Amino acid sequence: MWSQSIANARERAQLELERAFTIIYPCAIMTSNMKLKNTVLIFDFDGTIADTHHYLIKISNQLSSEFHYKTIPPGEIPLLKNKTSQEVIQHLKVPMLKIPAIIAKAKKLFYENMDSLDPFAGLTEVLDQLKSKNITMGILSSNTAANIHRFLQTHQLDIFDFIHTTSNVWSKNIVLAKLLRDKKLAVKDTIYIGDEIRDIVAAQRLNLRVAAVTWGYNSSDSLRRHHPTFLIDKPAELLNLVDE
Repeated sequence: MWSQSIANARERAQLELERAFTIIYPCAIMTSNMKLKNTVLIFDFDGTIADTHHYLIKISNQLSSEFHYKTIPPGEIPLLKNKTSQEVIQHLKVPMLKIPAIIAKAKKLFYENMDSLDPFAGLTEVLDQLKSKNITMGILSSNTAANIHRFLQTHQLDIFDFIHTTSNVWSKNIVLAKLLRDKKLAVKDTIYIGDEIRDIVAAQRLNLRVAAVTWGYNSSDSLRRHHPTFLIDKPAELLNLVDE
């Protein structure tokens, strides 16, 4: 009873905080066929830039015995791609109190194997083209700055104007709102690019346009059901987000 009351109180407090950030960043919702001058593109990292899905599954299975949750057999991967991150945690029976320790250990394993990871096919060329158009580009990620910088340097992609990392993996809209405020970015000029349902939800709570890419963690069908502003099937389609 008490635990449920505490959980409800935390949820109410979280919603109030999210509403406060939404009020700070009001904006009329833009139609999906509109392009913006001086567009700023904010990219998620894992699953959007870096092809890390297979490696995250490997790390998850590697840590499962230590932290006492289910492994992910290959046959379950398509099923999990249709679930939110919270649903995946419930499906795998991950102990909630152990999640911070799991994430911390996973980040260390990431760093040890970062050189073996690659950008998604065709993405490097597109990012270079966007840079040549003088498009402002940044990264927002719950991965570490050290991991991201190492990856970008390895693949000659050290072309981003800013990199913002956070340990908060749940309230992405709050982190995104803080980034907009700190960098003095206008909501109307910014597009957030991610590969998960939670990326769409976070952007929508701020009335921010969002491009969901289908080559990452969540499936195309699950992303479409959450109505992103843009659904991107190939890296080259990212060029359509900006003015010539």
